[in-house]
Amino acid sequence: MYLIQKNKEVKENSKQNPSQNLVESQKKSPTAAYAMFMHREELRRRKIHVSRVSATKIHLTSELIAKTKKNIRQCSFEDLEILARETLFRKNLQRHLYYRRMQIHQYMINKKKQQAKEKK
Repeated sequence: MYLIQKNKEVKENSKQNPSQNLVESQKKSPTAAYAMFMHREELRRRKIHVSRVSATKIHLTSELIAKTKKNIRQCSFEDLEILARETLFRKNLQRHLYYRRMQIHQYMINKKKQQAKEKK
């Protein structure tokens, strides 16, 4: 029922100002349920792309962190410990993904240099 009402609101807003609706839809991140679906789909693939799986893990972890921060006044000590672990996990995963991208980038640069030497 909620989704039907939301779709009606989106249709009405798009009739009034379609460019504003496009900008608003691009700013919103996918929901946690959709992120979980995407993560499962990445894991089901025959050839797993590590960067895609890591990106979905980062998104899911960020969603959990944001949800916990909203209710931080009601959190127990254990919840705060979990929040700290999730934050460290996300940072480590982001760092790992960054270094992996830099490694691939450096590999491509070296490959181009090698091809240029071979042409000479």
